[in-house]
Amino acid sequence: MEFEKINNVAVNDDAEENNLDLREQIEKYLRHWKWFVLAVLVSFIYTYFNLNFKRPSYQAISKIKIKDEKSGDKSTLSAFQDMGIMSATKDNIDDEIQVLKSKTLVGEVVKSLKLNIQYHTNKNGISKFLDDNLGFNTEFYETENYENPPLNLNFFISDSTLYKVGAQFLIKVNSANQYTFSTTDKSVVKTQSFGEKITTNFGDLIILPNVDFQEQNLISSNILVSIIPVKNLANAYLGGLEIEPMAQYSNVLSLSIEIDHKKKAEDFLDELVKKYNERAIRLKEELSEKTSEFVSERLQKISVELADADEQVEGVKSKYGASSSASSAGVNIQAAKQVEQLRNQTSIQLDQIKQAKEFVATKSDNAFIPNVGVNDPNVTNNVEKYNQLLAEKQRMLKNSTEKNPTVVNLSDQIKSLEESINQGLQNVESSTKIALDNFNQQYSVAQGRIYAAPVQETQLRDVSRKQQTKEQLYLYLLQKREETAITLGVADPNAKIIDKAESLPYKTGPNKKMGFLFALLAGLLIPFSILYLRDILDSKIHTREDIEKVLSIPIIGDIPKLDGKKPRYLIQKDDHSSIAEAFRILRTNISFILPNRSSKTQGKIIFVTSTIAHEGKSMVSTNLATALSHAGKKTLILGLDIRAPKIEPYLGVRSKQGVTNYIINSDLLPEDILVSAPENKNLDIITSGDLAPNPAELLMNERVKDLFDFAKENYEYVIVDTAAFSMVTDTLLLSKFSDAFIYVIRANFLDKRMLKYINFLHKEKRLPNMALLLNGLDHKKSYGYGYGYGYGYGTGLEKSKKPWWKFS
Repeated sequence: MEFEKINNVAVNDDAEENNLDLREQIEKYLRHWKWFVLAVLVSFIYTYFNLNFKRPSYQAISKIKIKDEKSGDKSTLSAFQDMGIMSATKDNIDDEIQVLKSKTLVGEVVKSLKLNIQYHTNKNGISKFLDDNLGFNTEFYETENYENPPLNLNFFISDSTLYKVGAQFLIKVNSANQYTFSTTDKSVVKTQSFGEKITTNFGDLIILPNVDFQEQNLISSNILVSIIPVKNLANAYLGGLEIEPMAQYSNVLSLSIEIDHKKKAEDFLDELVKKYNERAIRLKEELSEKTSEFVSERLQKISVELADADEQVEGVKSKYGASSSASSAGVNIQAAKQVEQLRNQTSIQLDQIKQAKEFVATKSDNAFIPNVGVNDPNVTNNVEKYNQLLAEKQRMLKNSTEKNPTVVNLSDQIKSLEESINQGLQNVESSTKIALDNFNQQYSVAQGRIYAAPVQETQLRDVSRKQQTKEQLYLYLLQKREETAITLGVADPNAKIIDKAESLPYKTGPNKKMGFLFALLAGLLIPFSILYLRDILDSKIHTREDIEKVLSIPIIGDIPKLDGKKPRYLIQKDDHSSIAEAFRILRTNISFILPNRSSKTQGKIIFVTSTIAHEGKSMVSTNLATALSHAGKKTLILGLDIRAPKIEPYLGVRSKQGVTNYIINSDLLPEDILVSAPENKNLDIITSGDLAPNPAELLMNERVKDLFDFAKENYEYVIVDTAAFSMVTDTLLLSKFSDAFIYVIRANFLDKRMLKYINFLHKEKRLPNMALLLNGLDHKKSYGYGYGYGYGYGTGLEKSKKPWWKFS
């Protein structure tokens, strides 16, 4: 039961500590609430102006279906694709999406619709206020006249140059016949008549009215004309263009674009599909034309060879008067004819293979290979793949260079296929030659058997065979040319429009609610991040908690921060300020660190030191001694910081002789160097004396012990102001004379890393009865209830209240 109570108490303490830590963290940032308010206010003002200088945007959506070049049931193929056997059709769709989103294609759309020239009217109200009253030059006009532009600009520069121009100017319509041209910065102002040539920094042009200015209420109004480089505009439109397949393995694509005009968004998508189809048709026509040219060239050569064969047949028949009657050889002749027919077919095939080899060997790198009848499925399939990849490569090169990784990959595949085609043709040629040789041998055997055949019939059969071979090849090429012509005439588009572009009825941007929400988050996050980063980078000690997290040494008290206008301060007897109360509490608390002695006649010696200089140990020493003397305690303050003495300015005394003089001059007694504090009969002072070149050696002198013995015998309390501990060894040499050590740590000054040094001194017991004192604590920024907090009575030493508009 007792164990459960202990656990409950521990849990409650942990919960209370966690709540306190959370509250401390919140209060740490709430102290800077003015910065948060200012940041939110600035963020809201920026967002307000930013939203008012953005034109509303609209979204248009369209659907198209990409032509599937490969036939087959998608549902059946998908089963193999999931098993990794067949490649996904989506690869082809991804390629088409990249073509649709190419910068070149979007640039063609911009040029076709003339989107690079924009006309805006109706100046924004905020823009008008800023420009007319505050001298700004925003010139922001809200309404774009896309469907019915008020002006018609005729440029004298070429289109290629115009597409690179970036310019903006104002046209003020003075009347139906006159206007004023001015740049947005008013550096150029010209008044001219419509129809006259005007010279600008980007070339000459003629401006003509395109609408009735009176009817459109444009008289005395400004028209903002913006000429945007096509490249920049294409990049901007690409940022808002989204193209996604409607489903996996689907050829249906959803196209959407977000632009600042409804009609423009619809026209853009429709024109994009149109330009995409035109490009696809051009590629198909180019392939068909190349094939047709090749077939026509072969026909010309074959027609000449066929004419020669006809002349030879005619010559043989004229010479022998022979006809095409059947041979008298009977069965042998019939067998010879069958062999001859097979030999002719094989010869035609071999001729076609040689022609294909010749074309492949002599063609250019980017020429298509026509499929002209090589009866080998591998060669035919490789030729088809080669042409498809070459068409894809040419399409990619319109948007990129040869160094593009995709183009390099296509080139490698094309080269590999070309080698496969050459090797295939070589293999087919070899096998065909072997077959032809076999038929020739069979034919020779059959001819030998027809020993009685007349010579004229044999010769006629030879020339007739040549004639038939050329005739069959000629007819075959004619058929291919007709097929190519039909293909060229019926080249269909690559994309079929399912839904034409249509804009959404509502605005899609800017989203003001999200804008102000983001402004609120930014206004809170920016000061929070700065404060958080400052806390992370801050290595100074600020509060008691910073010390308690690292050290287990008792903290005897804390001294409030002094007014910056009073660098030196000494408490008075009737002083009721918070700092005076803090020293009175310190006076009370020192009894807890002093050892109990059997002899109560000896005074108690308290050393005051610090880690480094300027931590306020001299201020603490003088004020603690003063507080003890005000309590009626006979007190001596002993200045043993003989390197940088500072107690004299605090106490308002000057002494000609001090500790160093006493140590050096054996004739001096402790009474000779005593100085009484003004208006304080219970406080005596021994200053450090003259500066000495060998302080450490002086403090090791035996007369130092005599001085401490004198102090203990004649005073109840001896407050010793010593040197900073980490700077020199003076304090360590004297530590054997102390009853207790008050180690001063100055808030907002000492680095946290120095706490490790203090912890080392405590663990090694270098300083007896060591206790910490936090000096310069800003209670307004402390989370605790420091000693002396709230005890001021308006003595003038308290911090005055700052106006609400002061931030720090």
